[in-house]
Parts: sequence; C-alpha cells; structure tokens
Amino acid sequence: MGKRGLTGNLRSLLWSAMLVRPSLVPLRFALAFFLALSVAGCAKKRGEAIVVEKEHIDAAEILLTPSAQPSAARTNPETAKSPASEEPVIQEMAPDEIAVDDIVMKKEVRGTSKDPRAGSEEKWLVKVEMVQVSRRFNIYTDRAHYDKAKVGDRIKVKYSEGKYTGTVWGSEIED
Repeated sequence: MGKRGLTGNLRSLLWSAMLVRPSLVPLRFALAFFLALSVAGCAKKRGEAIVVEKEHIDAAEILLTPSAQPSAARTNPETAKSPASEEPVIQEMAPDEIAVDDIVMKKEVRGTSKDPRAGSEEKWLVKVEMVQVSRRFNIYTDRAHYDKAKVGDRIKVKYSEGKYTGTVWGSEIED
C-alpha cells in the first residue's frame, strides 16, 4: 500500500490543535507579555544637545592574578563579619579626591589607566545636556566624533530612555 498524505482539512485541524494545546497556553502568554514589555519599556528619542565636557580615558592596566592568600575570615571566624550585615560607612572625601559620575577617585588618577571607569579599551566620553529637556548624560563615542565635537557645540544625538525609570542608555552622536 502506498503512502497516504494528510488532507488539507485534517492537516489544518491537527495544526490548530497543537497551537492551542493547554500546555502551551502559559508559554504563549509569557511570550506575549515579555514582547509587550520590551516594546513598551523604552522609548527611542532624538534631539539637539550641547557638549558640556569631553574626557578621554585610557585603557586599564592588565593586572596579574593575585596569589592565593588566606583571608582574615578564614583564619579567624570570630572577627569576620558578613558584608550584608554591615551598614555602609559614610566618610568625607580627602582633599586630593574628586567625585566623577558618583565614583570617588584621586585627582591624579582621572583619565589614566588607573581610573576606576577604565576598561579593556580606550574610551572617549562626551557629556552632553539636552536643549529641550535640560537633561545631562554621557555618550561613549568613537575617536572621530570625539575629535569633531568641541565644548559648547550643538550636536544631534539619539538615545533610548526607560519609560519607568528614566534611565538613558544606548546614546550616540548622529552625523
């Protein structure tokens, strides 16, 4: 006997039964929820901004892996405290320290390879203030845009902004 194919009606009936199977319904709702959240969770915006500040940050130094040494917590468990139980210690900055984007560092370290913001590659940072909404944020850009932008220039930028938190990310300078 030869191979029989499914008729169009039977194939359609089987296909629709597989899509609304009770075990797939929660998965479909979850997928729809995450899709809606990702679309509604941020807004892409464009506008004109004024360059407030420019900064070059060198690549971080490559550090060797430290040798294994017993910590104080391992040697004396009575003196060890868990970090979760400690309250944050608030202390004044030393005269040779500065705060840049909520990070405290020594003045002479800013922009060098020892800068806490330094990564595996060089960074060119342009701080801008939006003209219409009076909001400041940083744009990590390439060297060509960094060299072209001067403090006080008006430039066009595009960025993503969270609708619920107002966080700005994915900012870039438009040509």
